[in-house]
Amino acid sequence: MSNLSQRSYSKKEIAKYYDLSEVHYRLFWNLNQSKALHYGYWDATTKNLHEALVNSNKILSERASITPNDVVLDAGCGVGGSTVWLAKNIGCKATGITLSEKQAKQASEYARKEQLDHLANFEVKDYTNTGYPQENFSVVWAMETVCHAEDKSDFLREAFRVLKPGGRLIVADFFKKKSLVGKDAQQIKDWANGWAVTDYATREEFEKKLKEEGFGNVRIEDATQAVMPSIKKLYRAYLLGVVPSKLYNFFNRKTSEYGRKNVETAKLQYITAKKELWKYLIVYAEKA
Repeated sequence: MSNLSQRSYSKKEIAKYYDLSEVHYRLFWNLNQSKALHYGYWDATTKNLHEALVNSNKILSERASITPNDVVLDAGCGVGGSTVWLAKNIGCKATGITLSEKQAKQASEYARKEQLDHLANFEVKDYTNTGYPQENFSVVWAMETVCHAEDKSDFLREAFRVLKPGGRLIVADFFKKKSLVGKDAQQIKDWANGWAVTDYATREEFEKKLKEEGFGNVRIEDATQAVMPSIKKLYRAYLLGVVPSKLYNFFNRKTSEYGRKNVETAKLQYITAKKELWKYLIVYAEKA
């Protein structure tokens, strides 16, 4: 096992990361149209990044069998893309929570513009301690957000608490290969830290924690190849942006830690994926 020291990130730092890196998503990731801060899911019908980003919502909603009767908690909603998509395309009620006040305001405005604020609402909350009543939601949805929990059990415990009996958990996230050492472990750590993530869980760790917190009927799908075009597209963005970024950082010494690292993470996520040091998994589980 690696003995690398762990860098912890406060809730304020995680919110700051997303606020500061938003400009990169607008430049390279179709944020204005898709409202998505996640990888796109590509299949035989997908023609472009926008379709892939929207397809991620479709795939997760199908895996969780979401219907108009569901009440969904989008745990780590970003600027509201998935929450509003669920309200618009399925007709269910959805609540998005984020650590960023800026994101919550943008998401609320997006819902108002789409005339969906009667179904989609947003709040600034911590998904490990939401303050919602027990058994308040039928689905907890988390797309590339559980990775930010330093202890993934904290998220799972709260998800279990707020889910109704028979409620479903749907997660799409990054899971590192177990027993990484040396350069491999360091590259995963540097990538994670560049995204304000302390560390990624392994599949084995996460599955064990799910069962410890009371979840059952666990189904895990390896979707790495489906997001590989997104991984490659992000790497191409790195190739386009690395020189301008280095020049900007050189002449602007007050650039934040995240501003300095964010371009490099686009390279690291590609390198580590090609080395198969991590997998992109879709995880489904139920509250008994």
